[in-house]
Amino acid sequence: MLMTMRSWHVPRRDYAEFARLSEDEYWPEFDQLDGRALGMWVVRVGAPERLVIMTRYENLEHWLGTRAWGGSSARLESLSNRRDGMFQDTDLIALLALSHRQPQGDAPEAQAGVYVLETFRAKLDDTEHFRELTEDVWAPWAEAQGGVRLVGMWRSYIGPQDQVHVLTRADSFGVWEQRHAPETACARALDERAAMSRRECVKLLYAISRRRP
Repeated sequence: MLMTMRSWHVPRRDYAEFARLSEDEYWPEFDQLDGRALGMWVVRVGAPERLVIMTRYENLEHWLGTRAWGGSSARLESLSNRRDGMFQDTDLIALLALSHRQPQGDAPEAQAGVYVLETFRAKLDDTEHFRELTEDVWAPWAEAQGGVRLVGMWRSYIGPQDQVHVLTRADSFGVWEQRHAPETACARALDERAAMSRRECVKLLYAISRRRP
């Protein structure tokens, strides 16, 4: 599975229309190409304020194949041109699935909460053990406590290298912090993970689309 994460520098006054155009008009057409936009967020803390869209593809060939838009080309090109007039610049990275758990459908929670995107620097040889500590040890414990859910993990593919991205949905950032506190039952696993990696960034993402993973 391939995931792309695209950021857009859009003026705040255009957030609502950009989200509406994407979710109500662009995404239904795009879904027919067997890709899926998972959701749209605004980065509020941890990086320059940007809109972010995550999109799922089967592989690199699938992603590249959708660039021509297939039978929906005229409609999607028109919608894309309308969105192009709203942003100043955009950036995109491609990621490969690391966790066994990958977002398939919509979020089960009624409330959007906050999505915490962590970026780690880790050697490729260490990524599987990093995954085990996060997905197999920390996530089951943290989710049993309530208020958090691991959405997925990915490793860098196209873009900055030797990075691991972890996306977690939480009721609040305070709850997320509690599940990472040094006195928790999973503190040893988190310490072991920290010994093999360096956390480079934590971003707080707030959903502005109805669709979210």
